Amino acid sequence: MNRRVFLASLASAAVVAVSGCGPKAPYELVPISGVATYQGKPIPTGFRVEFEPSDGSRPSFGQIQDGGKFEVVHTASQKGVKAGTCKVKIYWNGNPETDPVPEEYAEMIAKYGPTGTDVKEIEIAKKDNKFKLDLE
Repeated sequence: MNRRVFLASLASAAVVAVSGCGPKAPYELVPISGVATYQGKPIPTGFRVEFEPSDGSRPSFGQIQDGGKFEVVHTASQKGVKAGTCKVKIYWNGNPETDPVPEEYAEMIAKYGPTGTDVKEIEIAKKDNKFKLDLE
């Protein structure tokens, strides 16, 4: 295979992967956006919030932006989360070895992170669009 054909194939594969092609969720997704806070202050950029449906369906997540703002996506091409009860988890996007969790948010991750001690459950209704996610 010559180099041009190989590079063209590689570029095509990258476009398909990034475009989010694939099957749609077999259930209705509720578009969600809002503000995430911890102890009354907006959670900073560098974290993401995950909504894990209690029935084991695929989770959705939102990258935390300035001011704690987030918008939930299900896949690269689908926005929203499945309606119903969801567990909320917070993840740090940094590399723990080179970019550890900021000290003032270590307790938040210990409580609401992937192996956290507290479980925050919320109910997502079909009418939900914007809400405030308060973590204590």
